[in-house]
Amino acid sequence: MIDLEENKRKLQELNLRFLNLEKTIGNSEELGKKLKELEEKTLVQGFWDDTKAANSVLRDIKEIKGRYNSINSIKNDLDSLIETNEFLITENDEEMAQDLEKSTVRLAENIEKLETKMYLSGKFDRNNAIITLHPGARRYRITRLGRNAL
Repeated sequence: MIDLEENKRKLQELNLRFLNLEKTIGNSEELGKKLKELEEKTLVQGFWDDTKAANSVLRDIKEIKGRYNSINSIKNDLDSLIETNEFLITENDEEMAQDLEKSTVRLAENIEKLETKMYLSGKFDRNNAIITLHPGARRYRITRLGRNAL
């Protein structure tokens, strides 16, 4: 038997995590406005004349569209699962309760993926980087404020 009250607490916790994500990413209305503004820029005559600027705008559109779709998808799933959980508390259906529990786990994974993605979404995080590690290095020189430290 699935504990629907425990699942309700999990969904409330996921809702809090989602609200924190929304504060960071922006809600769907804000993202929709930004997306519309950027898409309108692409319709301006001469937009494609400056390839570098056009590529920058297209990159921004792609990024915002991804955030927008993720936020809407998670919000819709979360609202649906909360309603279903409330329904199942009053109407006992074991099969639906099992599906609800699986869906709650999937939603938690999706929120975690989005949180991780947001941690890696700084100004330069979409750029490529090359890191070289040299095995056997024993000493590092750190420079801070003009002082050398070993």
